Amino acid sequence: MVLQRVIRAVIMGPPGSGKGTVSARITKTFGLQHMSSGDILRANIKEKTELGLLMKSCIDQGQLVPDDIMSRLILNELRKIDNSGWLLDGFPRTVSQAEALDHVYSVDTVINLNVPFQTIKERLTSRWTHIPSGRVYNTDFNPPKVPGLDDVTGEPLVQRDDDRPQTVTRRLKSYETQTEPVLEYYRS
Repeated sequence: MVLQRVIRAVIMGPPGSGKGTVSARITKTFGLQHMSSGDILRANIKEKTELGLLMKSCIDQGQLVPDDIMSRLILNELRKIDNSGWLLDGFPRTVSQAEALDHVYSVDTVINLNVPFQTIKERLTSRWTHIPSGRVYNTDFNPPKVPGLDDVTGEPLVQRDDDRPQTVTRRLKSYETQTEPVLEYYRS
């Protein structure tokens, strides 16, 4: 009998660096479960859970969700897939979150996407979304056929609050001050 090793990995990078896109390729290639903190946050906000409303307030102001809430949320989700290999996208974002994760699970690999902040600002502030389907357009390199409308349904596209220029700048500053130390934590 051959035992297959369970891989537990983290992908890091500034907001809008392409973690979701790269994660999809990695999870497909290696058979890992992809867990995006952003997807979990958005689901809680959409369901208007108590945590969701609290998190929306933080996100709208360009702030990170408090460590204890984020850690509890993600660790609960990880317990549901405990025996599977996984790739975390967007978590941990602080050293405190990394320590909480390490207390329960051993991380095998950390992947860092190093994308210049100016590129990210241009990318995110040009991003428009069809909310019901999640289809994303970029006015610079993947524009909709008709400006402002979804290609499939013709419904209006919206710019998420966290893709607006002022919010993007705050999110990148938060990343720089709070998340880059996580890379140092894992390097050590």
